[in-house]
Amino acid sequence: MESLKIFLNEQVEILREQGNKFLNKEISMLDFKKASGKFGIYAERGGETFMVRIKIPSGVFNNKSISLLQDFIKKYDIKEIHPTTRQAIQLHKLSLDNVLDIFKECVENDLIGYGCGGNFPRNVTSSPLSNVEKNEAFDVTPYANYTTDYFLKRIDTYHLPRKVKVGFSNSESNLSNVTLTDLGFLATIKDNKKYFRVFVAGGLGKSPQVGLELPYMIEPTDVLYYVDALVELFKENGNYENKNKARIRYILQEKGNEEFLNLYNSYIEKSKDKDLKVEEAKEITIPDANEGEIEENNNIIAQKQKGRYTVIIKPIGGIITSQDFNNIVNFIQNTDSKDYIKLIATMEESFYVNNLNCKEALQLLEICKSFNQTKKLGQSLSCIGVPVCQMGIAESQTLLNSIICHFEKNNLNKDLLPKIHISGCPNSCGRHQVAMIGFAGKRKKVENEVLDAYELSIDGSFEENNTRLGKSICDILAKDIPMFLEEVYNNLDTKNIDFINFKDTQDFKQLYEKYCIK
Repeated sequence: MESLKIFLNEQVEILREQGNKFLNKEISMLDFKKASGKFGIYAERGGETFMVRIKIPSGVFNNKSISLLQDFIKKYDIKEIHPTTRQAIQLHKLSLDNVLDIFKECVENDLIGYGCGGNFPRNVTSSPLSNVEKNEAFDVTPYANYTTDYFLKRIDTYHLPRKVKVGFSNSESNLSNVTLTDLGFLATIKDNKKYFRVFVAGGLGKSPQVGLELPYMIEPTDVLYYVDALVELFKENGNYENKNKARIRYILQEKGNEEFLNLYNSYIEKSKDKDLKVEEAKEITIPDANEGEIEENNNIIAQKQKGRYTVIIKPIGGIITSQDFNNIVNFIQNTDSKDYIKLIATMEESFYVNNLNCKEALQLLEICKSFNQTKKLGQSLSCIGVPVCQMGIAESQTLLNSIICHFEKNNLNKDLLPKIHISGCPNSCGRHQVAMIGFAGKRKKVENEVLDAYELSIDGSFEENNTRLGKSICDILAKDIPMFLEEVYNNLDTKNIDFINFKDTQDFKQLYEKYCIK
C-alpha cells in the first residue's frame, strides 16, 4: 500500500501541472480529461471549477470515511454532496488545488479513488440491504470487498480498453443491477448451500445489453477467479482502437454466446492456477430490537432482524446539503445502536441507514423531514447533467425539479407515478434504460429552432427474474414533460389503474402521441 501511495502522490503532482496548463488554456478540456479521469477528477463545464469523485467501497461508510468527508465539508466550504449511481460520492464546484488536495488526503487515509474514471475498474457495488433484507440469500458485501481489494492491489498496473464494472446483489430485488453490468454476481441458495449466479457482458448506454448468464453457478469463494478471468479476457480481446466499441458487451456481440462462453471459460481455467480463492464470509449478527413496530412505506424497510429498520433518505436529484448530511451523521453517532448502524450510499442517489430500532428510525425520519422525498416521483433519479457535466446535452436536474415543482403547485399529491429516471444524454448515467419511465436528453430542431428534448422510454426493469430494457417510444420537448406527466397522473387517478397496466392501453398511446415531436 505504501508504494501505491508514493506512486499516486507523484501522479497527482503531474496532474497538477496538466491542470494549470488547462487553466492557462495551453491544453484542451479533452486533453485534461484524458489525464484526470483516472483520478475521478474532472473539469466542470465552463472550465473554471472542478469535481472529484470519491470511491466508497460497496457504498458503505466507515468511521474514517465519514470523518474525512466532514473534514472536507468544513475545510473546503463544501455546500452540497452528490451520491452517484455507482455508490460513490461527488463533490462539486471546487478549485483545481482543492480537488487534488482532497484526492491526496483520501489516499493518505486509505480511501483510494484512483480508477473512479477513465479506463479502469470502477467502484464495486453491493446491495445496500445486504445482511438485513428479509428474503436475501446471503450477505454479499464481503465478496464485493474482496473484489475491491483485488482491483486495488493492481490499480497502478492496468491498461484496459475502457472501464469495467462489477456488482454483487444479495436477492431477487437486484438492487445492485448485476444483470446489467460487465460482471455481476447474484446470490442464491440451492440445497441449503450458498452460490452465485454469474452474469457477464451486460451494460447500459450505447448498445445496451442484458448480461449473459453463465450456464452454471459458482461457489462464493471462487469469485476472484471469475473477476480475474474477465479482466484478462478484456485486456487481450478488447478494442483499443475504437472507444465506442471498447466494452465487454461488444466482444460478446461479435463472437456470439457460445464462442464467448468458451473463451471466458478458457480464461477462468488459467485464473484457477493463481492464488485467488477467498475465505467464506461469516455473517455479522445484528441483534433484534424491541422498541415497537413501524409500517413499511417508501422510506421504511423492515429488516429480517426483528424490530430493526432501514430508513431511506432521498433528497431531490440526489443532491444533499452538507448541513443535512452532518445532521444525519451526528444523529447516528449518538444513538444507542451506533455500533450496528450502517450509512450506505446506494445506486439510486440516496442513502440507506440500516439497523435502526423503531424509535431511532422515527427520529431520523423527523430530522430529514424537510428534504426527504416520500413519494416515488420525488425519489426519481437524475444524473448531474448540464450545466456541470461536460458530456451532458440537457439539464436533467432542472427537469426533475421542474416536474416536482409542477406537481406540488397543482396539488397532485397522490403517490401514483413510478420513479422516473432521467439522463442528460444517451449515456444512461441516470439508468433511464431500465426504468418504468425513463428520459434521455437530446436536442431537436422544431420549426427552425433547436430545443431541449427528451427521448421517452417505458417498461424497463432491473429485477432479477424480469430484467429488461425499456422501449423507446417518442421524443418530447423538455418544457412539455411536466404537463405530460400530469396527464398520465390524471389518467391513473380517474381510471384507478397503475402505470404498469396503463402503459399498454390505447389511451396511453394517444396521450404520448399528443406530445410527440417529429
